[in-house]
Amino acid sequence: MELTEELPENWAGCQGTTDCPLASELRKYDKRILRIERRFSVRCGRLGELLMEAAGQLMEMGFMPQPPGQNSEESTIKECIRLLMEAKDERGHYLVRRKAHWQAIYRILVDKNIGVSNGDYSGFGMFAQRIGADKCRVPFSLTELQQISKTNFTRPFERWTFDPAYFKTRLPYDRMVAVAQKFKEILEEHGL
Repeated sequence: MELTEELPENWAGCQGTTDCPLASELRKYDKRILRIERRFSVRCGRLGELLMEAAGQLMEMGFMPQPPGQNSEESTIKECIRLLMEAKDERGHYLVRRKAHWQAIYRILVDKNIGVSNGDYSGFGMFAQRIGADKCRVPFSLTELQQISKTNFTRPFERWTFDPAYFKTRLPYDRMVAVAQKFKEILEEHGL
């Protein structure tokens, strides 16, 4: 059926009916659009990952200059965060999956006394902006970081414990611990 301005002969004001030929065609069209959008999203997401990886490799090899305004410590932290964003667990899933996982990054930097002081969320937000954290696979969110005050992640990493008062299940806690542990390892590998 072609979509024209003329109504089909069998049209009887098909509001709420399932046998309307026009409504049937519109539903098919919507499904096709959704499939195309999904394919586009998957392909563009993978392309973005490949471009970010290639840009990082070019910077490492010295073909691309470091962004202006960053000192060597900031560029090292930026590289460590990039590596953390690419890190995967034993099942092949990314470790950093949610914006809330930036709380682990913040906590480890505070514990190591690297450019961030305890409780200075806006300072960390400015730091994140300088290093381009909004362009990461999981972008930084100051609102999500400030939610750390409602959890026991405000304590130093070594003192984190699972507390059912903060978490309904153990999985979010375990994921946050995995992100923090991996980030700490990456920083230590880079001499921080």
